[in-house]
Amino acid sequence: MNVAAQLYTVREFTQTPQGIAETLRKVSQIGYRTVHCSKMGPIDPYQLRDLLQENNLSCVVTHIDPERLLTEVDRVIEEHRIYHCDSVGMSIMPERYRGSYEGLMAMVRDFTPAVERILDSGLTFHYHNHDVEFIRYQKRSLLEHLLDAMPQANLLVCCYWVQVGGGDPIALLKRYQGRVRHVHLKDMACRAGVKQTGEGRIMTPVFEGNMNYAGIIDCCEQTGVENIIVEQDRCNGIDPFECLAISYRNIQEYLQKRNRP
Repeated sequence: MNVAAQLYTVREFTQTPQGIAETLRKVSQIGYRTVHCSKMGPIDPYQLRDLLQENNLSCVVTHIDPERLLTEVDRVIEEHRIYHCDSVGMSIMPERYRGSYEGLMAMVRDFTPAVERILDSGLTFHYHNHDVEFIRYQKRSLLEHLLDAMPQANLLVCCYWVQVGGGDPIALLKRYQGRVRHVHLKDMACRAGVKQTGEGRIMTPVFEGNMNYAGIIDCCEQTGVENIIVEQDRCNGIDPFECLAISYRNIQEYLQKRNRP
């Protein structure tokens, strides 16, 4: 099981080819050997492939703008072949589909041809959850309805957003074992001095918050997850590269302690 870096964490530094090159160098120096490519500025796919190789990195999954899946899926497929990446990730449910079962089913209808084209090409498709998929409809979450309606899709589990939505990351990983190859990790803590319920929730590096990441990481291994991917949407005053470094060190320390005879 690889510990990967989600480059969305450092997206402000990856908007030019020069910035991407420097970012990959820094991520490699932290110790990462795998990355999740997301929210990057324009770059020739062959140049990105070469930069990854130069820094001893491989791209294990991407996040693709959903509109590109609808309008240029063949180009997306070709880019992934150039990167040597077999996992196409859908970054987020477009806003026009959110909030209802009917919207969810419309999304399934619209995106199924692109998903089938991806699968026919030999690649795999991975849907990334947030909390909006945990709206209930007929006593089940929209995420459950989605995965039933699109059985050919894998799930890229974001543990933080599962918990925000009221779900249980470990239970979800166990339930969909075999359909989860990649998992996002970021922790959740409570900001001091907040009295209103929910206002104090903040994102933190892994093992710096209150989520059960010992149990989550162990469950990832037990259920065959290939890549646990460190992601920090907001770093709350910490340098984004340091956020990636803290999580990496904390995860490696946990694994070393756990595996020590």
